[in-house]
Amino acid sequence: MSDFEFAGKGFDIRLDNGVLFHNTYAVEGNRMVYEQIDGVVEGASEEVELFVAEVAPRMYLVGWNEVSGAAVAHVMDFRTKKITAFRSMDANGGRIGEVHSGTFEEVK
Repeated sequence: MSDFEFAGKGFDIRLDNGVLFHNTYAVEGNRMVYEQIDGVVEGASEEVELFVAEVAPRMYLVGWNEVSGAAVAHVMDFRTKKITAFRSMDANGGRIGEVHSGTFEEVK
């Protein structure tokens, strides 16, 4: 098992734009399955390879690339249970990015 605090666990993530995700992390902390439970593309799901760094005690930068071409990064702060999310994707003949804030809680 990984030393990453999220490894082997599932979390519900609620963002400020109303999107709700359920993320399930592999025991090794190197893969994740995300499921969009509510929001624009409700029902979307994918297993992704993770790129992770602990940037401060109990705070992790977690990034991945999606089949759609989107690049996603989350900063998960386990002290406050707050998350900052960045997503970059192709749109309108170019590339756009979004930043959102939210909260997360472990689902057992």
